[in-house]
Amino acid sequence: GEDGETHQGIFDVPFLSSIPNVTILAPSYYEELRGMMEDAVRNLTGVVAVRYPRGKQLYKPLGFLCGREKYAVWGDPSAKICIVTYGRTFSFACMASEKLQEHGIPVKVIKLNWVRPMDPDAVKEASRAEVVLFFEEGILQGGAGEQFSYLLYQTGYSGRYVLRGVDAKFVRQATMQQSLGELGLDAEGIYQTIVTECGLW
Repeated sequence: GEDGETHQGIFDVPFLSSIPNVTILAPSYYEELRGMMEDAVRNLTGVVAVRYPRGKQLYKPLGFLCGREKYAVWGDPSAKICIVTYGRTFSFACMASEKLQEHGIPVKVIKLNWVRPMDPDAVKEASRAEVVLFFEEGILQGGAGEQFSYLLYQTGYSGRYVLRGVDAKFVRQATMQQSLGELGLDAEGIYQTIVTECGLW
């Protein structure tokens, strides 16, 4: 069956983040999953959560190299628009950014491989953009996007910050694609959010 209301992974980041010294890793692809599982078992100490959705591997942009660093940057490093995300949402963020690039709009995508603790360098990288948009397939209250906004604020960031995720509710049973479409977290939803929030046209 599809994802039902009682078994969605939209609450794990907030509740795990409330526990001291828990590390949360979020691979997007099989290769990253293998590497992070090895790190979790052999190289890291304490409680480590590796969050990975069931189902097949999703879209991976041409030329993207999987690694074991705490974050990765894809797209134009000097872009004024920056998307920050993690997990499988990275696939949809890349699809949205490629659609924008077809219209001559450069975009930078920051992929958090370590959701907790977040790498300060990832926050500094985002702070170079004029608009930072954080998309996460999880509830907003206590989620990674709220944590990132706080760290971004501490850098003295004066640009625009937009956070999109799931309100504190149970999402009705549907296919993954249907749910993400309704939540505005698929490629089209991310694209439309950027167009609207950045006033592109």
